[in-house]
Amino acid sequence: MSSFLSFINDKRVRDWLYQIAVVVLLVGLTIFFVRNASENMVKAGIASGFGFLWRTSGIEVPFVLTGYTQADNILGLFWVGVANTMLVTVIAIVLATALGFVVGIARLSSHWLLSTIAGAYIEFVRNIPLLFFVLFWYFGVIAALPAPRQSIGLFGVAFLNNRGLTIPLPDAMGNLRIAGLIILACVLAYAAFHVWARKRQERTGLHAPTLRVGLALLLAVPVLALTWAVLATRWDVPVLRGFNYRGGFAVIPEFVALLAALVTYTAGFIAEIVRGGIQSVSHGQTEAGSALGLRSGQILRLVTIPQALRVMIPPLTNQYLNVLKNSSFGAAIAYPDLVSLFMGSALNNTGQAIEIIAMTLAVYLVIGLAVSAIMNWYNARIALVTR
Repeated sequence: MSSFLSFINDKRVRDWLYQIAVVVLLVGLTIFFVRNASENMVKAGIASGFGFLWRTSGIEVPFVLTGYTQADNILGLFWVGVANTMLVTVIAIVLATALGFVVGIARLSSHWLLSTIAGAYIEFVRNIPLLFFVLFWYFGVIAALPAPRQSIGLFGVAFLNNRGLTIPLPDAMGNLRIAGLIILACVLAYAAFHVWARKRQERTGLHAPTLRVGLALLLAVPVLALTWAVLATRWDVPVLRGFNYRGGFAVIPEFVALLAALVTYTAGFIAEIVRGGIQSVSHGQTEAGSALGLRSGQILRLVTIPQALRVMIPPLTNQYLNVLKNSSFGAAIAYPDLVSLFMGSALNNTGQAIEIIAMTLAVYLVIGLAVSAIMNWYNARIALVTR
């Protein structure tokens, strides 16, 4: 008996027992709720399972990236929603990060007017609901654009109006794929050169011309490759026929409004993260940079920002996850994202509420965990290494 009591009183054993008890409780609750929901669905005559995914959809989608048509099944509709959600999320993250860095640095500027404008923008954004931004861009900006006959022309090949942005579409992707492969090769080559130059500097103290090589590999060659691909490709240019443009690819106004709302809203929060990260760097670091003869721009780029990133990455991860979740606000203006198409149209057509909601939650969870994993890897990559 005493040996059993000493075994139970062992801290490690108790910790394991508590964790096992919690897991058993959670599994039991999950089984109870699933069985209860299944029994209620059977009593109500509602079919369960995922067989509905192979039914013909019959739902028209105005913005498609996957080749979906009304004759496809509901699973195809699901992938349209995932693709549209990912598209607006990725573009919004990139643009919001760029705008947030600009506004955050401007907030710290010694120029009074620039700093005041940046500060006013940040305070305005952080105290206004996101739904206001979505409705403002959709009804206040996009809807105020001219009709298709009075479209705003962009270089004579793209046209902006209250029905969206119509852009040229390539007839064949062969040349553009070659250009993409060239750009990818340049990025990989520069990454390899950067690693070699860093190790060489640590070993010999000699500096490699990383800036010149970077300009050549990341700017000159990609520009030449894209220029060649654009000139060598035949394009389907939009043409005004009747009351709207035909041909090309139409970026619907709902996408433009949602993207603009996510970018302008999230940039205000990222700007504050940038400001806090920069101010967390010791002033002695900037003084040391000045003592070495670095200009203010070089100090910011080479000394301040690399150290500030260690503080900025965790809250930036939260903002990126917020962009993913906030993309569901597109349902307010009928943007065909995952929530609007799958939890809206597909659920109304099939009535498979539990399965559809579970699949939608799983998609957001998987994408969110992937974003967190990437940001955590980068955070560990730039963390200070201590003994």
